Amino acid sequence: MEKARITVAVHNMQAAEKIKYALQRSGYSVTDICTSGNEALRRIRSGVPDILLINFDMPDTTGLEVATIVGDENLCSVILFITSTQKDFCIDLVEDYDITLFVKPINRIALLSTIEAVLQNRRRISKLEKELSQLKQGLADRKAIERAKGILMKRKSISEAEAYRRIQKMSMDSRVAMRDIAEKIIELA
Repeated sequence: MEKARITVAVHNMQAAEKIKYALQRSGYSVTDICTSGNEALRRIRSGVPDILLINFDMPDTTGLEVATIVGDENLCSVILFITSTQKDFCIDLVEDYDITLFVKPINRIALLSTIEAVLQNRRRISKLEKELSQLKQGLADRKAIERAKGILMKRKSISEAEAYRRIQKMSMDSRVAMRDIAEKIIELA
């Protein structure tokens, strides 16, 4: 499995280089190092990493503001570095976003564990979103078929089972999905 692409945004370049080195040693790809919040936003929008690691205290805008913008636009997951005093302030503000709070000081093992947990959650969420999309598509298909059955039942004075069989037969005969047949019936009605 391909390791995650990570953007690091901290105002201290020396600290950023240490984080980058630790991440690369663990097999992660560090796509960018940013020293300001606005720079981080620009880079994320152009490169879309898997995770943004950002410090709460940034020179131009807070890491929290950047994190919520990234969350609003659903660009990537965010790990926000905070102090223990900032935790109470941040906890309620980030609950609706894909933002994980990480209390400093930064410990390499704890950071790597947090990154793995975030990646696991991203995979789980991605799988659930795919399933949701399939369910929505199935529901839309059923609604179209039900509507087409109603049209056939009314126009041809046939039972619901017969209307369904006719749509099914037309689908098999023409090798076209039942939804497409149903939409054509609706369109012609």
